[in-house]
Amino acid sequence: MKEIVDSRRANLVAIFNDESCRYSQNPPYHPNKFYPEYPFDRKFVDQSFTGCDAYEAVRNLFYLLGYDKENFGTEKWNPLGHLIKPGYSVVLKPNFVLHFNEGGYDIYASLTHPSIIRAVADYCLIALKGEGNLVIAEAPQMNCELDKIEQIMNLSSIFDFYRKNSAIDFKLIDIRKLTCKFDYDKGYFPSDSFVINENADPLGYEIINLGEDSYLHNLPGLENLYGADYDRKFTVMNHSNGVHKYCVSKTILSADTVICLPKLKTHKKVGVTLNIKLLVGINGDKNYLAHYRIGTPDQNGDEFPPSEKADIKIYRKFTRFFSDHFFAKRSRFGDKLFLLIKSIAQPTLNFLRSKKIISPPDTKDRIYGGNWYGNDTAWRMALDLARIFLYADSNGQMKNEPQRNIFSIVDGIIAGEGDGPMSPEPKNIGTLIGGENILAVDTAASTLMGFDFKKIRMIKFGWEEKKYPLSLFTSECTKVISNDKSLDGKNVTNCIKYKFKPHPNWKGHIELENLENNF
Repeated sequence: MKEIVDSRRANLVAIFNDESCRYSQNPPYHPNKFYPEYPFDRKFVDQSFTGCDAYEAVRNLFYLLGYDKENFGTEKWNPLGHLIKPGYSVVLKPNFVLHFNEGGYDIYASLTHPSIIRAVADYCLIALKGEGNLVIAEAPQMNCELDKIEQIMNLSSIFDFYRKNSAIDFKLIDIRKLTCKFDYDKGYFPSDSFVINENADPLGYEIINLGEDSYLHNLPGLENLYGADYDRKFTVMNHSNGVHKYCVSKTILSADTVICLPKLKTHKKVGVTLNIKLLVGINGDKNYLAHYRIGTPDQNGDEFPPSEKADIKIYRKFTRFFSDHFFAKRSRFGDKLFLLIKSIAQPTLNFLRSKKIISPPDTKDRIYGGNWYGNDTAWRMALDLARIFLYADSNGQMKNEPQRNIFSIVDGIIAGEGDGPMSPEPKNIGTLIGGENILAVDTAASTLMGFDFKKIRMIKFGWEEKKYPLSLFTSECTKVISNDKSLDGKNVTNCIKYKFKPHPNWKGHIELENLENNF
């Protein structure tokens, strides 16, 4: 019988902060100290470096939260014992959005580091006592090459280590039904790069309809929705006429405990990437996900702001027509036609701009794909998934009570600022943020970054009273526990520490007022 710890009532958030803290660089990412509770032999300690490592940071986070404090410092210490029992199915949900940083920066400004995964896995192993399942499940962006992430992180070293030294078969599951490749040289998804795997999740999927309880319900312009593929019809069909469906992984739904391991970073569509946005990765088919509505706000869209320039308007109309009528059909003819037009149009544009017949697009006119503060769609989709995550049972039925145990650790040892989530600049702050309530953790994380959560609709509306609430307390009724005296004892709305650069298209629309006065 599963024992559910009600995360809606968990108002404590821990913040571990030590700017000297670093990730282990040596697979399979052993700790650099031998701890009494460590579930492996003393010989599996990496003493090649000293100081605070990610393993120690994870351990300290559990200590700050007071988990199993009576046994701390002994071999009996089992900090996740109240969330994980022997025989449970446990899922780790990291952030593996893309196999490289598009900005050329450190990839760990955008991805959860494997040394965090290893440390959390070890504490899951302690709680499982050798009985149960432990997997990493992820549905990254559809053009992410997950095998390359495995290679970069050398995740197989962790899995091999577990296979040889524990009774748990620890592994990674790619739960995406649809994958494809983006041609970065030519700027499109070739029609022959799309691959469908209906059985990607070995346990299958559940189609969950939130209906009128969806945050998308009654939103104007649902006929303009764009999902993840050029073909918008599927997305519109699943989010219209009172229907709002998602395709959720049964590996996630069947889990007794899910531990979210998001990255602390900015996001172009919703402001920040934390726990709630992370849950986009529990959905197996990206075309169920409403990312934005095509057009400008005066057209019931939020793809980009209006433009007064005639050439920009013509360009936008042409690209929309081409996407809807050629790319959507995934034909080689459409591919060839696109490349032919591009080979003519791009030199022509360059010529006209060089002669100053037309001016280059300004910053506002370069916005595309709903990547700006005016996106009023993506946050709704993310909050829908957060409530499904909490309330949907293993058969995809929405219940009135939480259906699984949840814990979260936000990886901010190297955080990401600026052009997130795919091109963030690294920001080394040696920080982990943890707790059982994902909304409280996300609010604390955004505040710590110097952002006003009330300007981030994904978080702001998460606190509103609505069916399937994410919390049963208010943001003010929270408590932050930290080893940093400047944060300890505060709540999630005033635990300010840093001044992150927002995504360029969110600048001036997300920052805390008078932030300088807080330092």
